[in-house]
Amino acid sequence: MATVVLVLGAVYVAGYLLAGDRAPRNASVGGVPIGGLPREEAVATLEEQLAPRADAPITLSAGDTVEELLPEEVGLSIDSAASVEESGAGRSWDPTQIWQVLTGGSEREPVTRVDEARVAEAVAAFAEGADGEPEDATLAYEGTEVQVEEASTGVTVDQQATVEQLVEAYPRSTTVEATAEVTQPDVTTEEAEQVAEEVAEPAVSAPVEVEAGDAGTFEVSPESIAAATTFEVAEGGYVARYDAEKLLEGNEEAVEELDTTRAKDAYWTLEGGTPELVEAVDGTSVGADALLEAVRPVLTTSGSERKASVELTEKKAEFTTEDAEKAKVTEVTGEFTTRFPVANGGEYRNTNLGQVAKRIDGYWLAPGETFSMNGVVGERSAENGFVDGYVIQGGVLKKESGGGVSQGATTIFNAAFFAGLEDVEHHPHTLYFPRYPPGREATVYYGSLDLRFKNDTPYGVVIEADRVPGSGSKQGSLTVKIWSTPVYDEIRSPDPEKSDFTSGRRLESDDPECEYQAPIQGFTADFHRAFIQDGKEVKRENYTWTYDPGDEIVCE
Repeated sequence: MATVVLVLGAVYVAGYLLAGDRAPRNASVGGVPIGGLPREEAVATLEEQLAPRADAPITLSAGDTVEELLPEEVGLSIDSAASVEESGAGRSWDPTQIWQVLTGGSEREPVTRVDEARVAEAVAAFAEGADGEPEDATLAYEGTEVQVEEASTGVTVDQQATVEQLVEAYPRSTTVEATAEVTQPDVTTEEAEQVAEEVAEPAVSAPVEVEAGDAGTFEVSPESIAAATTFEVAEGGYVARYDAEKLLEGNEEAVEELDTTRAKDAYWTLEGGTPELVEAVDGTSVGADALLEAVRPVLTTSGSERKASVELTEKKAEFTTEDAEKAKVTEVTGEFTTRFPVANGGEYRNTNLGQVAKRIDGYWLAPGETFSMNGVVGERSAENGFVDGYVIQGGVLKKESGGGVSQGATTIFNAAFFAGLEDVEHHPHTLYFPRYPPGREATVYYGSLDLRFKNDTPYGVVIEADRVPGSGSKQGSLTVKIWSTPVYDEIRSPDPEKSDFTSGRRLESDDPECEYQAPIQGFTADFHRAFIQDGKEVKRENYTWTYDPGDEIVCE
């Protein structure tokens, strides 16, 4: 036994002594022969020939996420010097190296340098982009086009295992599939495409012809079918859901052309000095649920099979006679009259205030609703029947379509004011006009300044408006009445108090369109609105407004 040990020891020492500065005759690293090369030359050879592999990007993937990693940036590199040494070049008591010397060398894998912290950081950044919940394929209409968005799998990357994979693979492999838990979506792209082909596309392939008995026929358009259809996930697949109201809404014009009895809401006529209730009338029409029930079975058919029939259903008036009676529109709760001159170019007031009166006369304001003058009267344009008149711009009177409409706003405001209705928005003029109560008046400008008040009572409101045209020196007038039931015994507002008077300047203008403007005094107006119940004031609202002085403008 001692002899064997001595022999092995001698061999071991011999291997150490035989080792020199050259690589063993059969040595190779990563497939690169370096046998017999001096150590420095062997290192240079490996650095040159292994460089493409050492620097090659590593493609890391998980599910649908693919990213390229550069070895140098993520802390991976080949140690050529250590690789040559491990192949057997140079003296060392390392048993592995001595064995390489004694056997003449062999093929070895390159020695790598690994910065695990940087590799882990790179994997964490990759996982942040790759990790996610599965997403079902989506199915929807865009117009009448069927759109399918592809599904995606859910991914959870095992970061530690993936770090080990990268280290193990480098530099032998440039493709690494990360260790990850992959979760499939509930609805795949293929399943969504099948529903699209079998349900969604046939449904909008052509109109559906619907017969409504003696009332006639009409077509349900593909556009309305698409707008009324959504697709929901149920039991692992997509199921079409239909909105009956949207389907009917999308075909309202066609349904209106049927020969049916129209339902009519209750309303009031204002002829004869007092509101007269006209009772509601029920009618017949195509019901939303009935239409969907008729159309749905033929949505996946084509050609002549796309026909259906529907029975007319009773259609109740939306505002019934009973509703109107409960509103208690019984008496005038607020009334106001303003007068306007038409001489010297003021004829536009007849037209514009007439348009205002026409649009608000008979207007119904339910409890809780808010009246908007801009909303009810609309844009004061020539297309809507208005003509040019004077408006205030920058303290100067200028002509513009719809001028003079603010007198309508003032009249409406005061009628609502004395009816005790809630003041939501009003804007007095910047300049004072004597035909209005100081401060207690309103101007409007479409798109920016509005007049709004809320029916904050439990009763309905009907607005009556009457414009009496002026002629020559005879002034015209506009009267607005609020018909309802009073909540308070009385609304009081004494004449406004004026203070802090100011005067404008005298200006000369050479503008070809200049028109003389008389000076207008500025001042502050203070007033209030008192709500009287059982002879006592139960609420008070205070108001104040300061008018700018108007410059006298003299035309040169």
